[in-house]
Amino acid sequence: MENMHQVGDVVGDRYRIAGVLGQGGIGITYRAEDMETQQQVALKALSFQRMGEWKTLELFEREAKVLKHINHPAIPRYLDYFQVDTESDRRFYIAQQLADGESLAVLIDSGWRGSEGDIKQIATQILEILIYLHELQPPIIHRDIKPQNLIRRTDGMVTLVDFGAVQDTYRHTQIGGSTVVGTYGYMPPEQYRGKALPASDLFGLGATILFLLTGRSPAELPEVRMKIDFRSYVHISAGFADWLETMLEPASEDRFSSARQALEALENCDIAIKTTQNIGKIEAIASLNTNIGSRTTKPFGSRVKLNVTSDRLEIFIPPAGWSFEFIPLLGFALFWNSFLVVWTLGAAMAGGLFALFSIPFWVVGIGMLIPVITGLAGNSQLIITNTTFTIKLSVLGFKFLTTGKVADLQKVELGSNMTVNDNPVQEIMFRHGVKTHKFGFNLTNIEKEWLKGEIVYFLDQVRSD
Repeated sequence: MENMHQVGDVVGDRYRIAGVLGQGGIGITYRAEDMETQQQVALKALSFQRMGEWKTLELFEREAKVLKHINHPAIPRYLDYFQVDTESDRRFYIAQQLADGESLAVLIDSGWRGSEGDIKQIATQILEILIYLHELQPPIIHRDIKPQNLIRRTDGMVTLVDFGAVQDTYRHTQIGGSTVVGTYGYMPPEQYRGKALPASDLFGLGATILFLLTGRSPAELPEVRMKIDFRSYVHISAGFADWLETMLEPASEDRFSSARQALEALENCDIAIKTTQNIGKIEAIASLNTNIGSRTTKPFGSRVKLNVTSDRLEIFIPPAGWSFEFIPLLGFALFWNSFLVVWTLGAAMAGGLFALFSIPFWVVGIGMLIPVITGLAGNSQLIITNTTFTIKLSVLGFKFLTTGKVADLQKVELGSNMTVNDNPVQEIMFRHGVKTHKFGFNLTNIEKEWLKGEIVYFLDQVRSD
């Protein structure tokens, strides 16, 4: 990208250019002096004439809007947004407090190698920034967490810069055909499809931490079944490695559910963190007669209540509340059912018998809404004793009860009968004769694996007594 300004140029009768800080896909950032306050600022510039597409200006304006409403000590403060017209061009500018220091990329290039404690401290600071961004209303997703956008000051504090790829999740959850934003090696798979979630920033952070540990881009490391195979390249504690592997899971639902949960796990990873290593390739069937259930610790942040005694296991799952995972399913369910309303009315006008053909489609449509309603407003309970099992579901005042004998249970497995965004949605399934009973739809995969292990272990113990 051609330089727009030389040292000494004055922009907007206020900012004197002192040098170039860097340049990215949508602009050049200069070091400048605010001649009114004598403060050093970062001045990001975009030329309309050299702009390749309208999307570039949209991202630039979105960055200015987002920065204006952010107030966090680790994010340089927004100062101004303005434009300057010349004879042949229109230029747009964002003035921001200067983040003095070196980027993590420059730090590594200069030979810095931090201890595990140093790198955990950096991860902690970045997670605290992400907690702030993701818990705003609406949440803000940075989408370009990488070493170049993280500045380490001389006092050790890390600041996050370059919000040019930022996404307001309520307004821009997914834009078909939109420009893919992010950086190769630090982007999770879902971002290549134009989709970004809070968990996408966790992947970027995980990739950044991996860069700090290895001094190499994550894209240079080998992959096994789409997962970065990094363990032989780092020398860190097992707990920290488990935490990092969860951050780098290729499927967003297999990462930590939030930055807050990731921080809690990081703070406790030396005490106990043993997340499932192969959630995407779980052994489908756990035989109750021959296998001992694989037990893991309760995932950090889980609201599931588990009580186990020698002769009774009880699990209570409270309502999940609103989750981004519901958006695709709810959106498609509403589209499907809205279409059916129109189609059924038209069919009824053509003849009542013809409208009966829509019944199977209504069954499918209602079936798609049930998991969302259950997740938002339903709680479920599983009780297993020496002889019986009971599954209770309570939704909007309605109660559903399933019971059976433990002796008739054949298998407990993680299985899926539906997909969302081409990803299978797993549930804990009880194979009970010719019937299959499902439990735990609205849980994360880590929670489902944990509970499946507890259930299988308890049943093995009961049957061996």
